[in-house]
Formats: sequence, structure tokens, C-alpha cells
Amino acid sequence: MPSVQWVYANGCSWVTLDPVAQNQIESLWSHNASNWIQSSSFGTPVYVDISQMCLLSQGVSYTIARRRF
Repeated sequence: MPSVQWVYANGCSWVTLDPVAQNQIESLWSHNASNWIQSSSFGTPVYVDISQMCLLSQGVSYTIARRRF
């Protein structure tokens, strides 16, 4: 199975999420689920919506993407 990396859009850049968030989002992806996760990238819990491919942090929505390499 290829390795994957979860990133979020911040302006014109894609930013890699922290390893714990990576694992939690991959688990949500594999179950086609959405939920709150811990993320040291944001310093607060964030809501990940897999069906919309976005995460919400403190009222701001960020597009997320799953990259294979």
C-alpha cells in the first residue's frame, strides 16, 4: 500500500499535519467518518469532515487533501 500524507490548504500552500493528526484522519478516512481530533498543528481540537474534505478550527474552515507518494 502506498504511503499517504494528509495536508491542509493555508493560502496558496499545502501544510503537512502533525503525525498524530495524520493517523487520526487516516482512521476517519478508512471508516468514511467525521469527528473531532487532537492536532498539535493547530494547538486545539479540530473537527474533520471527511465527506467535505475539510477541517474546522476555531470557526475557520481549511480544505484537506490526502496525498500518496
